[in-house]
Amino acid sequence: MRKPIKRAVLAVAVAAALLIGVSVAVAAVRRSQEIDLSVNSYRVSDGGRLLDAQVDVHPDFDIVRAEADETDDRVLLRVSARQPALWWSGADVAQERTVRVMLSRPLNGRTVVDAHTGAVLTNQ
Repeated sequence: MRKPIKRAVLAVAVAAALLIGVSVAVAAVRRSQEIDLSVNSYRVSDGGRLLDAQVDVHPDFDIVRAEADETDDRVLLRVSARQPALWWSGADVAQERTVRVMLSRPLNGRTVVDAHTGAVLTNQ
């Protein structure tokens, strides 16, 4: 292979490796910005299959996950949020938000538990 072609191939390989490394690093940083939220309470609707979970979170954060792990006797609510990239807050201000979580079957008296704190939640 000629020298200019070798240099071009090497430059493309280095650029590809750097691009892959940067994308992996960005993904890791975004994951590290994800935090679990405490669920304060919940309301039941849609015949017991829909839970409206109340959480307190900074207005700039995005809710990225809201799910329920169900067993025969309890429902474990897990809610996560992600802070914006390059984010800084001048004050710690939270707002209450409602997050909807669909259950696979009606609640029917099962205990609802916050996954973050382990606290038993009340139906409001």
